[in-house]
Amino acid sequence: FATFDIIVISILLLASVAGIALAIDAMIHTREKKIAPAETTEHLRSLIAGRQFKELMEFTSTDQTFISQSLYAAIRRAHLKYPAMREALENSVSEQTAAIFRRLEPMNVIGNIGPLLGLLGTVLGMIMAFYQLLDKGPDARPTDLAGGIGTALWHTFFVLFVAIPWLVTHGRYRTKADKIVTKAALVGKELLEGLRPESSSGSR
Repeated sequence: FATFDIIVISILLLASVAGIALAIDAMIHTREKKIAPAETTEHLRSLIAGRQFKELMEFTSTDQTFISQSLYAAIRRAHLKYPAMREALENSVSEQTAAIFRRLEPMNVIGNIGPLLGLLGTVLGMIMAFYQLLDKGPDARPTDLAGGIGTALWHTFFVLFVAIPWLVTHGRYRTKADKIVTKAALVGKELLEGLRPESSSGSR
């Protein structure tokens, strides 16, 4: 039982370390400056306003920000009608949004797996306690349960230590990412309007 106890605690500690790394990654990448920097938006606006379509194509094809990649998907369909361009932009927005959320999902996985591992440790502690009773037989005392119950409580503590912070962190950054990508998608549609052919300005 001691070996299983060590394994469970080790897994929970590793999950905690992994959660810290994921939280740092989320803090770095889930930012408006990283996803949709204002300077990029302004540069795209200036290119569209100046009708510098070649420069616009070149810039969006190499720039990896959310807005540039969304707009590039639309520009590649410039030879088609405007609805096709809008559809391409919306598809790109959906794909990039899903990729951002997938990057955050491991924190949610850690937060949800933690309680299962903790339950395993809790059950292990109770089994240890009952085996102590079995070994002592008629001479068993309440103090003989202390070791097993202590193990169960320690596992519960580690579960709370691992699961709660990462579920909260995941929820916080997912909400933040949702706000940023929603704003970026609206900006992308606004920029696309600047590329709408005059002949289709009245159609939707």
